[in-house]
Amino acid sequence: MELAQKYTKQQSDDPLDIVPEEYHRFMKIFSDKEVKRFPPSRKWDHQIELLPSFEPKAFPNYKLAPREMEELDKFLNENLEKKYIQPSKSPMASPFFFVGKKDGKL
Repeated sequence: MELAQKYTKQQSDDPLDIVPEEYHRFMKIFSDKEVKRFPPSRKWDHQIELLPSFEPKAFPNYKLAPREMEELDKFLNENLEKKYIQPSKSPMASPFFFVGKKDGKL
């Protein structure tokens, strides 16, 4: 608790001032440059092979408000550009929903 209080009182935005000194050796690993880099494809990349007899079931899509659609498009475009995600060929998808934050952002 003392450690959290000590570093919470600091007003600097410089990570060297905010992060406790004993963790400075890990800062490169968590730098913006490293975080925005995705690991290269490897020989063990995988895909799920479906049986030839598999037929996906149709389910209704969740309806999104215009603001949610904008945020979804923004998220998809940013993450496709960074190669965090890839276009899918799957006939199935996983549903999701937005959870509003206290400041009103999605």
